[in-house]
Amino acid sequence: MNAEERSWEDWISGGSASGGGDWDGGASVLDQITDDPALILRDKGIIEVSRDSLDEDYDDMLFEDRVFMYASKNSAKFLALLVVVPWLIDFIVHDYVMMPFLERYVQKVPLAAELLDVRRSQKLQMVKDLKIEKARYRFEVEIGKSPPLSDEEVWSELREKALELRDDWRLDNRKAFANIWSDMVYGIVLFLLICFNQSKVAVLKFTGYKLLNNISDSGKAFAIILVSDILLGYHSESGWHTLVEVILEHYGLEADEAAITFFVCLVPVALDVLIKFWVGLVYAFSLN
Repeated sequence: MNAEERSWEDWISGGSASGGGDWDGGASVLDQITDDPALILRDKGIIEVSRDSLDEDYDDMLFEDRVFMYASKNSAKFLALLVVVPWLIDFIVHDYVMMPFLERYVQKVPLAAELLDVRRSQKLQMVKDLKIEKARYRFEVEIGKSPPLSDEEVWSELREKALELRDDWRLDNRKAFANIWSDMVYGIVLFLLICFNQSKVAVLKFTGYKLLNNISDSGKAFAIILVSDILLGYHSESGWHTLVEVILEHYGLEADEAAITFFVCLVPVALDVLIKFWVGLVYAFSLN
């Protein structure tokens, strides 16, 4: 039996000799363990305690920085994935699936050819273009740039131009119809990527939350004012008109001025109210 074991038995026997009623011997040992800051400072010293505290804070900050760098890199990769993959599939479906299919389909199905034919508004635009083309011929003859043309030659030139415009408008109509299906595929692919990558979505939310918290209060106020002014500024009406017309043209839909005006009068105002309501909720929550 070594010395350590003998000391342990002596301590046990000494405690037992008291009949279990006196624990002062054990308490004196336990009293030596303390969490009193004053005693810790006295034993270790102010410099050592400060160094330990700073080291712990530095380790925590270093760990948070590493976590944020990891989250930022993965968020950037996931964002690139969300942008590139759906766009690439949209491009393939539009140019290499839908367009060749529609080109053959309109040749075999008369109803499809009629639906994707030149519309009334497009015919009116063709008339304007042909008038401009006829005026250009006459102007070139007047300035001597081209030789005089007979009425039959002018009619032949205009007919070729009309056929060219007709083919262009038919192609635009097929592209617009293909845009509907390719954009649907784009939305489905984007939805599937988000649904099957919930962990990456959580990392993306964490990164956005950290970036938002790093913005100062003045920066947040500037962003809110900027968004509100874009949605409902004095110049926003023409911008909303242009945006709606571009979207309608993208899908080959007729632009109704009354419907566009109603949309511009309603949607931007509703968005502005929702943003201000959200800001108010966040501010009230921060006060609580």
